[in-house]
Amino acid sequence: MTELLTITDIIPDPREPDLCRIKSGRHLVGRIRRGDVEHMRLAVGMPLGPDTLAELEVRQQRAALRLHAIRSLSRAAASRQRLATRIATHAASTEELEAVLDELAADGLLDDEATATRIAEEKLRAGPIGARALSATLRRRGFEPALVEQIVATLLGNRDEYADAHEAAEYAMRSLRHLPQETATRRLAARLARKGFSEEAITQAIQIPPSPLDSSP
Repeated sequence: MTELLTITDIIPDPREPDLCRIKSGRHLVGRIRRGDVEHMRLAVGMPLGPDTLAELEVRQQRAALRLHAIRSLSRAAASRQRLATRIATHAASTEELEAVLDELAADGLLDDEATATRIAEEKLRAGPIGARALSATLRRRGFEPALVEQIVATLLGNRDEYADAHEAAEYAMRSLRHLPQETATRRLAARLARKGFSEEAITQAIQIPPSPLDSSP
């Protein structure tokens, strides 16, 4: 009959404060979250039967996946969808992946609305852009269309698109002033289109030429 392992130590992980190491003598049985230790009611002297060892393995895998996710978020903010793509190869199953994402959301570490809003605000601080470009930026980052629409409406709803387009035109003309007016105007229109301004806003911005366009050499 195989002798059961017994827990001899439950110690904080020196590298990851949220984790604990479960040991049986010199053998590392598991590396799981502190909350899991409490949930499983693990204690020194407790024998480790097959069911407990199996549960330890599942919780250790989930803790490792959570750690991958947190490290990924520390390198670059991400939507739930984008984060899922990043860490999917480390997950044992779709169920485990979704469970970890749910945990992160419950802990306030994964919040699509807050993240998308922060990304959009950073984009706007870099210079005026139109709704189409801002929406495209957020959709490329994996945010849901309904959320993108909501955030764009909130951030741009009270802004004057025509004034923003004219401001963007003023800035763009700094690098176009040396060109003939027709060429400069054509390139200016293309730049404003890439920034996501509507056709009407672009037309007006070009009809009121930025000062460098008419300035003498």
